[in-house]
Amino acid sequence: MRPEPLRIFLSTGEVSGDVVGALLAARILEERPETSLYGVGGSRMKAAGVSIDFDTNHLGTVGVSEAFSKLPAHWRALGRIRARVRRDRPDAAVLIGNDVFNVLLGRWLRSRGVTTISYFPPQVWIWGVFARFISRSFDLILSSFPEEQRLYGATPVRTIFVGHYLCNVLSPTTPEERTAVRARIGLPEDALVIGVLPGSRAHEIRSLAGALLDAVAGLSRRRGELRVLLPLAEPLYGERIRSEIRSRGLGDRVEVLEGSHDVMRASDLLLTASGTATLEAALLGIPMVVAYRVAWLTQTVVRTAIRLGLMESETLALPNLVLGEATVPEFGQSAMRAEAIEKEAWDLVSRPERRQSMRTALAGMRERLSQADTLGQVARAVVAEAAAAAGRQSQVVGLFPVGAAASDPLKDGNRT
Repeated sequence: MRPEPLRIFLSTGEVSGDVVGALLAARILEERPETSLYGVGGSRMKAAGVSIDFDTNHLGTVGVSEAFSKLPAHWRALGRIRARVRRDRPDAAVLIGNDVFNVLLGRWLRSRGVTTISYFPPQVWIWGVFARFISRSFDLILSSFPEEQRLYGATPVRTIFVGHYLCNVLSPTTPEERTAVRARIGLPEDALVIGVLPGSRAHEIRSLAGALLDAVAGLSRRRGELRVLLPLAEPLYGERIRSEIRSRGLGDRVEVLEGSHDVMRASDLLLTASGTATLEAALLGIPMVVAYRVAWLTQTVVRTAIRLGLMESETLALPNLVLGEATVPEFGQSAMRAEAIEKEAWDLVSRPERRQSMRTALAGMRERLSQADTLGQVARAVVAEAAAAAGRQSQVVGLFPVGAAASDPLKDGNRT
């Protein structure tokens, strides 16, 4: 007998979440092709078969006050979600990243009796002090980092370490791959190539793009034949990025294109925003300099947590956090200056042995984060939770006569 179709809601709020949501949607449909997938996300999820009620790719933030700056847009998204969930109640909800919004959404969904799963929960290096409070928004947390597992695993909520899916997707770039990518882009095999990745969130573009391009301008004065590649995370950032390039007279030096992984594979060095891109670069074995700038409130919270012994340091670069040492140079806040980035980048460009040492250290990332078939694990866990919830719901409904839906004990927050 064919199983009843499952209804699964997905919520993301940024480009990296949209990518994960699309990949996960495809794996869920492999497990249960008849599943109905809907929610909020972006174009990648829509292409993967998710019915998107509200495009949220522009809502992603990192930090405390940064999240609150998006409240009006989040409120509109929440209104759409609430209306859809009341009309078409899911068997389970998967909330991917988008820290503050998905914590609040998870709390509301659970109050409606919806089984709620967190994939890529709030980053513990910023939000770890609130781990116990955060965990109450979810029935299940699927963790990708050992530190995540340690902190969320200490809460009452069931937490499963699934590893990071990128370990199953990316492997160190071979010389042959680099040559092929450069040929495809139209770059000489022996060119000095710098990749610039100013982030996938609007506030990152605003605060980082200028400084990274200023550093590129300085490097180009040192090496006239320097080639620069800049991948667009989203088309909506295109005009701003191109304007920043033109204003620095770099129009003939910087090539704007799609495909961040190809940019990484073709590059000798990356100047990149802190975030998922640093993990991708590490798994591809590409040396990098990392930049970030958070709002004053976020910085105040972090520094207060450090003084209280709740956080160890202001480190934000994922390779340094995962490996527990300063593997890649990072520049944040007042230290995030074009001159400093340029100087560090030039030292790395000038010393191939230093770049090789960094590649060797970055290889340790895979060992710490790798699990077999991560997305398959996640998809099977989501389907199992949704099927169990659907079974409980059908059992409860069966206790009541036809037409008694108004007496549904799962409504308005009563949980079985």
